[in-house]
Amino acid sequence: MKDRQLSFAFKLALAFLVLAGLVLVLARISWVIYLVVIALLIVYSISPAVDFLTRFKKVPHLLAVVIVYIGFLLLLALLLYLVIPLIITQLRELVRLLPQYSPYFQPYIMELGDIFARPEVVEFILNFLQQLPSNLQQVLNQATKVTMTIVGYLAELVIVLFLVFYLLRDLEKIKKTLAEYIPRPWRQETLRILGTIDAKVGAYLRGHLIRCTLVGIVGWLGLSIIGMPFALMLGALVGVSNLLPYIGPYLAAVPAVIIALTRSWTLAVVVVIFYIIIEFIDSFVLTPLLLGRAVDLHPFAVIVAILVGGRLFGFLGIILAIPIAATLKVLLNYYCLQKE
Repeated sequence: MKDRQLSFAFKLALAFLVLAGLVLVLARISWVIYLVVIALLIVYSISPAVDFLTRFKKVPHLLAVVIVYIGFLLLLALLLYLVIPLIITQLRELVRLLPQYSPYFQPYIMELGDIFARPEVVEFILNFLQQLPSNLQQVLNQATKVTMTIVGYLAELVIVLFLVFYLLRDLEKIKKTLAEYIPRPWRQETLRILGTIDAKVGAYLRGHLIRCTLVGIVGWLGLSIIGMPFALMLGALVGVSNLLPYIGPYLAAVPAVIIALTRSWTLAVVVVIFYIIIEFIDSFVLTPLLLGRAVDLHPFAVIVAILVGGRLFGFLGIILAIPIAATLKVLLNYYCLQKE
């Protein structure tokens, strides 16, 4: 009896050490996992184009991968060098003109001037000027850190692009190789479950990406037609906010309505109606058409999953929340309800 207790305690301690070591290793390589997950998300989004070229157009696999990959790079370059600078320009223009747009901001500006006129604030400014050399040194140090951060992000972008190419080229080979490590008695069932998860989660990711892009384009064009300033920036905000189903579009409407109010109440009402129309089209046309029953999650479950994912893993957790929730639902349906 004593030997059994010692054996159990030893196994329990060993399991705890293995688990602690696994957590430590995962924490150390979290950067690598982050990049691989981003690369997989991109591959899941563009891999149907490779399948289309190889199956229906009879293009050799490697050539299809190269065509799709170059197309993805051109789209990324277009986004980085055309769209994003325009959005930044509009954002700067908004910041510059915002105090002039409406008398609502005048009291706050006057209050800010009164604050700077206070003796304690003047004394603080004088002390700051006296310590300017050391402050400049700190600013230079911070600028160096920011530069290194930007260089680091660029390096990560290059790594992700390499990962995307090789995953896009060898994804099926990787799946077959991993399948060989599954014990034979469980292999067929595991592959069937993974195939269901792959189909549903992949369909969600691709449909969600297309849906957000279309909503952003419709928002940009519609706001331009009704005469809203900063239409491109607000349209991009609508598209990005749609990553948060059900609540994102309403959050994106707030800055648009505020900007419209600086022009007229009529324009603000038109903007509100336009956003309601966008949400209607998104909910009753784009979502059923592009997502269908890909995940079939209740809105409450979607919102809770997003909140939990964002709390645990930040922006990446928000993106992965619904695919992970969909995966869990597939597993529960298969093992508890015996349906796929």
